[in-house]
Amino acid sequence: MTILVINWQDWENPNGGGAELNLREIFSRLVKKGHRVILLCSRAPGQKRHDVLDGFEIYRIGKRNNFNFHVPAALHSLLRHNTIDVIVDDLNKIPFYSHAFTRTPVVGFVHHLFRSTIFRETNPLFATYVYATERIIPFFYKTATFVAVSNSTAEDLCDMGVQEHIHIVHNGIPVRPSDKKVTRQKNLIAYVGRVKKYKSIEHFIEVVAAIQKQRDTKAIVVGDGDAREGLMKFADERKARITFAGFVSENEKFTVYAQARVVVQPSVKEGWGLTAIEAQSCGTPVVCADSPGLREAVVDGKTGYHYPYGDTMALQERITDLLDDDTTWKSFSLEAEKWAQNFSWDVSAAKFEAILKSVV
Repeated sequence: MTILVINWQDWENPNGGGAELNLREIFSRLVKKGHRVILLCSRAPGQKRHDVLDGFEIYRIGKRNNFNFHVPAALHSLLRHNTIDVIVDDLNKIPFYSHAFTRTPVVGFVHHLFRSTIFRETNPLFATYVYATERIIPFFYKTATFVAVSNSTAEDLCDMGVQEHIHIVHNGIPVRPSDKKVTRQKNLIAYVGRVKKYKSIEHFIEVVAAIQKQRDTKAIVVGDGDAREGLMKFADERKARITFAGFVSENEKFTVYAQARVVVQPSVKEGWGLTAIEAQSCGTPVVCADSPGLREAVVDGKTGYHYPYGDTMALQERITDLLDDDTTWKSFSLEAEKWAQNFSWDVSAAKFEAILKSVV
């Protein structure tokens, strides 16, 4: 097959995140199976307009803030010069509505829908724009097939009016070096992920500050995003001793997972708790908000704990329990590592390939 993927950015773009990791992991495996993959995405400063990476043929146009307006013309050009069997349209934040511009089969790939949570992230005008563009997905993708990364995202699609042709393909976890030796730090609490407003990292900071008043505890925030400076100031105001590590390599990220006593995910909503699964693959229990996406990634009372979103007292209690109770921590650690093995990029790629073949 020749597969055209439309995604906001590629994995070498500084704004890349979980969606780009998923893109690379799944479609690089399809490239190795002999499929041709063309990627249409936005262009960051310093990036080439045309590139070949990991077997992908990459065409970069526009910028992050206007890429969706360039897509119709670029899509028309690519279809005119290539025989495309199927289009994978990444419906992340603002859809591209490619289904409206071609008769080529389209698969809508959905990590998560913001819906009303977008009003937590940005100004009312832009939030209303994003909210409205999501609401009309069922109208523009009437006959499209959808792939969601979690049951929560599939339920969101159903609530919006997409009733048929929804498949679920979970994210996998990368293969970690088996010889990597890391010393567990009993008093280290970590957050790993993008640093955005809707991630509710201020809840993590409040709880860390409260715990550090009672004991000597270290904390780290791994990841970057536009909320970082504000959160660093927030932490200083509350006298929370937190290291803001910023963006780190995959090896460094997994070192943090393996060092931490507990990883915290306080987000109001996720498509799928990828970092939660990654942490559990290192035998690290996760305390997460009982939010869409996250509640599927962590088995409450077995591989970690859920807590009511926004309830910082409950979050503090669950973290403290895992800091103090070695028996519970060891049990959760063993179960977390077993649970994470259920998720594989090889399996995810095979499922996605089968869906694309059925569509074609």
